[in-house]
Amino acid sequence: MRSSLLEEYQVNRRSVLKSALLAMAARRLPLPDWIGPALAEDKTWRHGLSLYGDLKYQPGFKQFEYVNASAPKGGTAQQIAIGTFDNFNTAVAGVKGSLATGVDLLYETLSVSALDEISSEYGLVAEAVSFPPDFSSVSYRLRPQAKWHDGKPITPEDVIFSFESLKKYSPQLSAYYRHVAKAEKTGDREVTFVFDAPGNRELPQIIGQITVLPKHWWEGTDKNGKQRNIGETTLEPPLGSGPYRIKDFAAGRDIVYERVKDHWSRDLNVNVGANNFDEVHFLYFRDTTVALEAFKADNIDWRNENSAKNWATAYDFPAVSDKRVLLEEFPIRNSGVMQAFAFNIRRPKFQDPRLRLAFFSINTSASQATLKAPSSPAVGCRAGANSNFWKAFATRCRRKCSRSPTPIRSTAPRNRSAPICVRVCAF
Repeated sequence: MRSSLLEEYQVNRRSVLKSALLAMAARRLPLPDWIGPALAEDKTWRHGLSLYGDLKYQPGFKQFEYVNASAPKGGTAQQIAIGTFDNFNTAVAGVKGSLATGVDLLYETLSVSALDEISSEYGLVAEAVSFPPDFSSVSYRLRPQAKWHDGKPITPEDVIFSFESLKKYSPQLSAYYRHVAKAEKTGDREVTFVFDAPGNRELPQIIGQITVLPKHWWEGTDKNGKQRNIGETTLEPPLGSGPYRIKDFAAGRDIVYERVKDHWSRDLNVNVGANNFDEVHFLYFRDTTVALEAFKADNIDWRNENSAKNWATAYDFPAVSDKRVLLEEFPIRNSGVMQAFAFNIRRPKFQDPRLRLAFFSINTSASQATLKAPSSPAVGCRAGANSNFWKAFATRCRRKCSRSPTPIRSTAPRNRSAPICVRVCAF
């Protein structure tokens, strides 16, 4: 009989613990000290997280495939920053002061994303992550070698301090972390975040994006003996744990970051081939036009162009012809990018689809006129009979499209006597 029961009901460590807990709960007995640690040991620890399918990189991977592990280190990268800055405190960014560009180089997060995957994260400050099947909490186990630039270890207290400070002082992050009920230390190198409800698969990764700040530094005093306050702006270079530290700066003008040569995570698989410049220098400009001229004058090493007009017209100068400036287009495959006008259709004037359609047609014609004028005259209808877009739209409207009774004239700098005809749809 006993043998048949053992065959029918598998007995293991977990089943014994569950039985003990049920028996004690029935008799309302206090739990012994050994049960908490024993249950904690049953956690399933992972090296990374993914919202969609399996992780590309398996435990023990050497590096991300898209990096060059043999990339040389050295040199200076000069880059553009727009506006000004008067603050190094990331906790109050967007609320008080103007945060300096590049401050993220000073710090690290619990985990880091892989650029060749969709919504995946791998351990950086944390070596492993664990969560229950119902996604009601998440635990991160910190790396024993993780340390600040002053040599002190990164602790669960630092992580909890960071979470509470960011949630308190940043309205944006307060909303981002609104479903996180509490954070608590659950081991010497372990911190657990409890959620307000189960079932949210994204919350463990949201927690992994927390910027870890040094509690002991922010609770200390500056060189003048003044108590630091994480709820205020500061131009005192903060202590970090990241690959760079602040070398020099002139508020509102420029800032120089220098690479930390003995950085603790320089050889981690997620950092191999990264952080190669010895110095990163951001030059501030109040105007994007001036910044572009600075690039043309060889004061900037590279820039990203997000203006279609500039891309079409602004890069016709000798350095481009001489191949001293290279123009390259990089396809973005990991996420969609959209630049558009979004109508607030809660307003009555935008609820008529004919108005939205007319606006689209005028804007498209004006944009093309700006880019191609004056060599591309647009006489007659912008939306011609052979347009695939209008064919599809006509089908959608059950082929009830007709020409607008009143041509709308363009304000673009081209043949102003040429009307732009707008097709309207009778819904």
